[in-house]
Amino acid sequence: MTLDTYRKKRDFARTAEPRGKVAATKSKRLRFVIQKHDASRLHYDLRLEVEGVLKSWAVPKGPSLDPAKKSLAVQVEDHPIAYGGFEGIIPAGEYGGGTVLLWDEGTWEPDGDPAEGLRAGKLHFSLDGSKLQGEWRLVQMHGRFGDGGKNWLLIKSDDAFADATRDIAAEAPLSVKTKRSMEQIAKTKARVWTPDGEVKDSQVSQSGHTVGKKKGSKARTAEDRNARKTHARELREEKPRLVVEHKGHGANGKRRTAARVTPPAGFSPQLAVLVDHPPTSDEWLHEIKFDGYRIMVFIEKGRVRLVTRNGNDWTSKFPTIAKSFEGLQTDDAVLDGEIVVLDARGASDFQALQAMLKDGEKVSPSMYLFDLPFCDGEDLRQTALIDRKNRLEKLLKRSRLDDSIRYSAHLVGDADDIVQKACGMKLEGIISKRRDSFYVSRREASWVKSKCDSRQEFVIVGYTEPQGSRSGFGALLLGYQDAKEQLVYAGRVGTGFDEKMLGSLHERLQKLSQRDPSTDVLPPARERRGAHWVKPVLVCEVRFSNWTRDGLLRHPAFIALRSDKPASQTKREVPVKSEEIEAGEPAATKAIAGQSKNRRVERGQGNSQKLARARTSKKESEDAPVNVEGVRLTHPHKVLYPDAKVTKLQLAEYYQVVAKQMLPHVANRPLALVRCPDGQAGTCFFQRNHTDSLPEEVTGVDVSETGEKETHVTVTDLAGVLSLVQIGVLEIHLWNCRNKDIEHPDQLVFDLDPGPDVAWKQVVEVAHLLKRTLDGLKLPTFVKTSGGKGLHITVPIKPNIDWDTDKAFCKAIVESLEKTSDLVVSNMRKDLRGGKVYIDYNRNGRAATAVAPYSTRARAGAAISMPVTWDEVKKLKSADAFTVQNAAKYLEKRRVDPWAGFEKARVDVRKAIASAGSGK
Repeated sequence: MTLDTYRKKRDFARTAEPRGKVAATKSKRLRFVIQKHDASRLHYDLRLEVEGVLKSWAVPKGPSLDPAKKSLAVQVEDHPIAYGGFEGIIPAGEYGGGTVLLWDEGTWEPDGDPAEGLRAGKLHFSLDGSKLQGEWRLVQMHGRFGDGGKNWLLIKSDDAFADATRDIAAEAPLSVKTKRSMEQIAKTKARVWTPDGEVKDSQVSQSGHTVGKKKGSKARTAEDRNARKTHARELREEKPRLVVEHKGHGANGKRRTAARVTPPAGFSPQLAVLVDHPPTSDEWLHEIKFDGYRIMVFIEKGRVRLVTRNGNDWTSKFPTIAKSFEGLQTDDAVLDGEIVVLDARGASDFQALQAMLKDGEKVSPSMYLFDLPFCDGEDLRQTALIDRKNRLEKLLKRSRLDDSIRYSAHLVGDADDIVQKACGMKLEGIISKRRDSFYVSRREASWVKSKCDSRQEFVIVGYTEPQGSRSGFGALLLGYQDAKEQLVYAGRVGTGFDEKMLGSLHERLQKLSQRDPSTDVLPPARERRGAHWVKPVLVCEVRFSNWTRDGLLRHPAFIALRSDKPASQTKREVPVKSEEIEAGEPAATKAIAGQSKNRRVERGQGNSQKLARARTSKKESEDAPVNVEGVRLTHPHKVLYPDAKVTKLQLAEYYQVVAKQMLPHVANRPLALVRCPDGQAGTCFFQRNHTDSLPEEVTGVDVSETGEKETHVTVTDLAGVLSLVQIGVLEIHLWNCRNKDIEHPDQLVFDLDPGPDVAWKQVVEVAHLLKRTLDGLKLPTFVKTSGGKGLHITVPIKPNIDWDTDKAFCKAIVESLEKTSDLVVSNMRKDLRGGKVYIDYNRNGRAATAVAPYSTRARAGAAISMPVTWDEVKKLKSADAFTVQNAAKYLEKRRVDPWAGFEKARVDVRKAIASAGSGK
C-alpha cells in the first residue's frame, strides 16, 4: 500500500489535509469514517481502514438504509489514516477544493479477508458508527458500467438496522465531532479539525494563499504561537446566539446549546410507532392523539407556511390559521402540530374538517402545537422533548395568539388510566413520548401511539356494483404497501358512506378505471367477483376490528378520504409490544438517534450487542415459517434446486408472479404431481390420488370410471398452488379436461420429444410442420417449451367429443406427418427415434397428463414450461431456456400473454375430424 497518488494530487503547502503515512495496524478494531464533501458537487466519502491506509469511495448520493437501493460508490485513491480526523476547508484551486465535514465515524468489521474481498470485487462488512450500523456490502461493477473497475455499489443488508423509511443523510446532517453544519464550517474558512480533537487555524487563508511557514522562512515567534492558541480556545468556547433555557437535556443532565442553523430542505416530521398498550414508566409523557391533519408551520423571516407531512403547501387551505401565526414572537421557527375541527364536546372531528375543506362549511379550525424543532435559528432537535415543549409553551404565551392556536399539554401518571379515559371520551387515542427524547424525521420508538380502535389508511384499488336501492358503488376494494413495496390486497369496506360520498367518490373512481387490478398478487377469486379496478391513487382511512387469517380486514367501516397521504405510505401497522420498546429492543425501530457524547459511547456498545443479536436471530429465524397469500410455508429457505440455489420461498414467489397467466389453465382440473420432499436432487415420486394428509387448499375430484371411487388432486386458486410448493411439488401435470366434465376433453396436446442426436433447429422445423397441418384443419395452435427437451403444441377445443375419439384423431394426424417427413416418428420405442422427433399423441387419452403451463420441472436448473409465441419459437435455443430465475424479467419484458386468447379460440373439433376423414 502506498500514498503516492494521494500526495501527487495535493500541495501540502496550500492545503491543511494531512500528508500522512502508511500506518502500522495497532488494533483489531479497524476504523471507518464518512466525510461529507462539498467540492464540485456534494457527495459523501466512505473510508475503510485496510492495511494501514483508508480505502476510499465517493458516494454521490450518500449511504441509504434501504436494502433495495444500490448507491453508486466510485473508488478513489487511498488516503492516510490521519485523514479520518480531517474537517475543514480545502482551498479553491486545490484537488477536491471545498468544505469537508466529518459526518460519521466508528469501527468496521470485514466478513473474511478484506484485501481478498477487494480483489474479488465483493466486500461484506459490518459498521458500528454513530449514524450507520449493521451489515453492508460493496460490490464492484463490471463491463462498461464498471468504468475500469472504479464503480462499485454500496448496499445496506436487510438486517435489524435496515429502514427503507429513513433518510439518514437528511435527518442527521451535522458533524459527529464538532456538531457543526456545512455552512458553519464554510464560514470559518481557516479552521480545521485535527485527529487529536482540537480546532486549529489551517495553513490557508480565506483567499487560499499560504499564510503559515514557507520553505526557508523563520519559525513563528512565541507571541504568534500564543495568539494562535488563544484564537483556537476562543473558537472552542464560542456560543450560539441563543441557548436552551432548561437542564436535563442528555443522560448526564448537562446544559446543551443548539447550533445556529436553518431547517434542511424537505424537513419532515417525526412519526410514532403503534404499540399494543402505552408505556408505563415515568420516563414518558402522554398527549391526546388528535384526529386531523398533521401540519408543520414554517416561519421564515416572518413569512408563514403550513406544510403537510408529505411536503405539500396547504397555507391557502387554512388562511385563518396562517394569519394567526403572524403574531408569533419570532422571525424564524418550525412548529409541529395538528389542525383539527372541534365538536361540541371539544373532541376533534375529522369528517367535519374534511367537510370544511371540500364543501366550504363554515366551521373554525384550530391548531394544537406539541413540538418546536427549530426556533430563532437554533436547531432544537437534539435537545430533550420536555425542554422543547417548555420552550414552545413560553413562546406561545409570550406571543398571545388567538384561541385558534393552542398548546398541546401533556399528562404524566398511569398511562393505562389515561388511555382508558381518552377512549371513554370517544377520542382516537394517545401519543406517548420519552421526556428526554430528541426529534428525528422518521417513525421512531421514542414516540408511540395507543389507539382506542384499529384504524389506518388504505389505497383504493377497486369497487363493486351497488345492490338494491343503493347508488354509486357497493364496496371499496382496498390495498396497502408491504415491506417489499408490493401492493397487497386487504379486503373491502361497504359501510360508513353517506349518499353524497357514494355519488362523488363514484365519479372519481370511474375516471380512474383500468382493466386489471394493480395488486402485485391477484385478490382471492371470491373478492374479484363483480369488481371494477382503478388506478391506486386515492387513499382512505378505515376503522376495523382486526385482521383475518387470510390477511383481510374484519368488520371495516369507512371514515374519510385522506388527501394528505400518498398511496406509497399506506403500510399495514402491526402493534409492537410496549415492553420491547421500554427495554430498548430493536423490534420497533432503531435506537434513539442523536445522543450526547456519553450516551453515544453507550449506544456504540449497545449496537455491537444488537448486531450480534441480529446475526444470531437471523440464523435462528432463517428457517422460521412465513405466510405467503395465507399459506404457511415451513422451512422457507430450504433449497429445492441446489445448482440454481432456488429456495422454497423463491419458488412460491415465482408462482405469485405467474399466477394470473397460469391459473386459467391449471385451476379446476384433475392433476398429477411430482413431489420431491428433499428437493430436485433428492428422491421424487408421482402422486395422483388425494389423501387426507394433503393441505386443505389441495382438494379432491372424483374421476371414477368403473364404479370404484377414485379421487385425484385438484386446486382452485393460487393458495392451492402455493400449498403444492409447501409439500415439495416440483412438477404440476394436468388432465385435458375440467373437473365439471371429466369425460370430455377440452384441449388436444402434442408433445414433441426429440431423439438424443436431433438438433434443436430440427425440433423447431417439426413444430412448424405440425402447425401447418393443424392450420389446414382450421385448428388454433398454442405453443410452449416443455422445460425439458422439446415443445408442446396445444389446441383448445369445445368439450363435445369423448376420449377415444380425441386420441384416435391425434394419432391419425401424427401418423400422417410420419409418412411425409423423415424427421417424425409416431412410435414411442426409443430405438426408432434416432435422428427423429417423437410426437407423443398419447397425451390425449383419459387420465393422461401433460406438464402445466408455467410449471417448474424436477430437473437441474429450475427450468419451467413457458408459453411463447410462434415467432419466439424461431429464436429459442433450447426447451429449458426459461427458469425460475429469469422468468419474471422475461414476463415483464414481453408484457402480452401469448396464450391470452386461449379460451376465445376454442373450436368444434368435430368439423376438423370430419374434414380429415373425408380427405379434404
